[in-house]
Amino acid sequence: MRQLDFWRRRLARRAIQLVGSRFYRNPSRDLNRSILVAGTARSGTTWLGDLIASEIPCRILFEPFNPNLVPEYRDFRYFQYMRPDSENAEFRGFARMVFTGEIRNRWVDHQNERIVSEYRLIKEIRANLALKWLHDNFPEIPIIFLMRHPCAVVSSRMELGWATDSDIRPFLSQPELMADHLCDHLEFIRNAKTEEEKHAIIWSISNLVPLKQFQPGELNIIYYEHLCTQPEIVLPVIFTSMGQRYEATLMDKINRPSQTTRETSAVVNGKDQLSRWKQKLTRLQIDNILRVVEKFGLNDTYNDSLLPVSKDVG
Repeated sequence: MRQLDFWRRRLARRAIQLVGSRFYRNPSRDLNRSILVAGTARSGTTWLGDLIASEIPCRILFEPFNPNLVPEYRDFRYFQYMRPDSENAEFRGFARMVFTGEIRNRWVDHQNERIVSEYRLIKEIRANLALKWLHDNFPEIPIIFLMRHPCAVVSSRMELGWATDSDIRPFLSQPELMADHLCDHLEFIRNAKTEEEKHAIIWSISNLVPLKQFQPGELNIIYYEHLCTQPEIVLPVIFTSMGQRYEATLMDKINRPSQTTRETSAVVNGKDQLSRWKQKLTRLQIDNILRVVEKFGLNDTYNDSLLPVSKDVG
């Protein structure tokens, strides 16, 4: 029954998206009408974006910082690094195009469901290395940074058969990123052999840079595990950070699958979303992932427990 409901809901949403992605009206171009939800791939950004958009009338912009699918961004890296104090008129111009909603693109708009909206919700997994720059240059825009256990993210990436070397290559090809954050890790990165180690390196770099660039308390960090286990505490924090009113009725939608949820996902099958990686990964794979996380100095955030290490909820 869960599987049938999943596919009925997905087909219904797709029909709505076919209309919404073509005939929407862009909200006011004011920057304070945009919200940025960022994180790594498979961290739950689509799920969180869906939750927000279910309460606030939003035009959804899906991963616009993708040089492979967005022509206006093709001159930038797949994971573009930006030093916070740097000047880059081209990057600024593209970011403004996104945040004012002037961009129209089949990829960016394919998950939009509303014709008339009041806000824009930008869901992004490739802008982590530029988040501080975006924050400093567009301070009007609230940023929600979602983190999820590296073992869960790696397990999901491996299950999908995602690339490793081609994702690591953009990191190593940016001299400023190497000089600022990765030069001490270069040998370790190059010596990584297993699939799980390489996926863990991608997770680590994608989280390391924003965590180092932002001052404590400056970035609104939300932990996926806390959102799953204590949404009644975390959701009001999220909405307050956006300057929005929180409605308790949102709790009724917390277990709905996101637009990128797969049929085999735990949320569809009614299984524990947090512990699934412990069944999917071997002990050796878990140890390899956590060794990478420790090497990058992020073991004070996640270890082999299911929840973040000593992090307050909300």
